[in-house]
Amino acid sequence: MELQEVFENARSQKLKRGDVIYKMGDKPENLYFLKEGLVGLVVWGESGRDHLVRLFKAGQIFGHRSFFAQEKYHASATVLQDTEILVLSKQEMRERMKGNCDLAEKLLETLARELRLSEQRQVVLTEKDVTARIAEAVVYFKELHPTHSWTRQEIADFCGTTTPTVIRTLAKFVDDGLIDQRGREIVILKKEELLAQGHL
Repeated sequence: MELQEVFENARSQKLKRGDVIYKMGDKPENLYFLKEGLVGLVVWGESGRDHLVRLFKAGQIFGHRSFFAQEKYHASATVLQDTEILVLSKQEMRERMKGNCDLAEKLLETLARELRLSEQRQVVLTEKDVTARIAEAVVYFKELHPTHSWTRQEIADFCGTTTPTVIRTLAKFVDDGLIDQRGREIVILKKEELLAQGHL
């Protein structure tokens, strides 16, 4: 079963960059499927700054962890690029899950895979230096959504560092011939050498 099948005949909603789909602290009432576009999961820290902690691209569901845990959202879902989502209410989801083992298995598979990725990312943040984290984030972002112009703050938030550090590190990557910067656009020239940064 494909996740999009679950959302057949679901309500469609089109959103613009900067729109907030749900806010941290809200009670989950819906489950979302990203039909096209890009959505970021943002947490506000004690300093008042927001931190990009997760990204969702077309073909993924989101809002599901809090939805199934019956917990308030721990982060806000913000549109990073014009987006279309499919929305299922709690009641609609319950109806579709009744007696549907394939659906339950697919959702469990999705949650398990995301837990593994989250654990891997935690290892990256704690064991790798900032140069390696930035290099891996650039590759990840470009492969996730090649046409999106990622801001230096988005990269910094994702890596657990500061925007000036990202700017300096990207400039070094340019000097080393690993990437090219055309305005805000980053072009990867030598992927394998870029990923080797911080491991030498």
